Amino acid sequence: MKKIAIIGMTALMGLTLTACSSSSNSSSSKTTSQASSKKAETGISLDNYKSIKVALPSGGDATSESKVKSLFGKPDQSTKTTVSGLDKQATQYTWTKVGTSLKGATVTASFYDGKAVAKAYSSATLSPNAKLTDTSVDAIKNGDTVDSVESKLGTPNAESLSGSGALSAQIINYTSIKGKSGASVTFTFTGGKLVSTTKTSFN
Repeated sequence: MKKIAIIGMTALMGLTLTACSSSSNSSSSKTTSQASSKKAETGISLDNYKSIKVALPSGGDATSESKVKSLFGKPDQSTKTTVSGLDKQATQYTWTKVGTSLKGATVTASFYDGKAVAKAYSSATLSPNAKLTDTSVDAIKNGDTVDSVESKLGTPNAESLSGSGALSAQIINYTSIKGKSGASVTFTFTGGKLVSTTKTSFN
C-alpha cells in the first residue's frame, strides 16, 4: 500500500508540473500575442511630427536637422524654400513614408543653419471625425489657441507652422465637415492665437 501511495503521489506531482508548464506557456504565448498586437507604428507618426520644435534664429530652441532625420529617416527629396523672417532661403526636405496616424500625408521640414524653422504636413486621410460638424466649427472664435481648436475639432488633415512664440505663423485645415455645408475649413494663427477662419463649401 505504501508503495502504491508513493507511486500515486509521484504521478500527481507530474501532472501538477505539466499543468503549471502548460499554464506558463499559455501565459507567455498570450503576452507575446499582446506585444505583437501593439507593434510600434512604422513610418513618420503624428507624435514624431509634433515633437519637432521650430523657431527662427534667436527665436528660441529648435530641433536640429540631424535629430529630425534620425526620427523621420532619409528624405525623399530636398529643395530651397523661402521662410518669412529669414534673409536667405532655407533647405526643405520632403518625406512620404508615414505611419497610420498621418496616413496619406506628405511631410516637410525646413532648416536654416542646421535648425528647424518650419514644418508641415498635407493631405492626411484621417479616420472620420465625429467632432467636425458645422456647429463645432462655428463655435470657434478669433483669439482661440491652436490647442483649444484641436481639442474641439480633433487632428487636422493638414498643418503648416513656421517660427515660434509671438513670431509663429500657423495654418491648420480640416476637410469633410459633417452637416449642411459639406465644407472644409482653414484656421490661421499668429503667435498661437486664431486670427482668421475660412470655410469653403463643396455644394
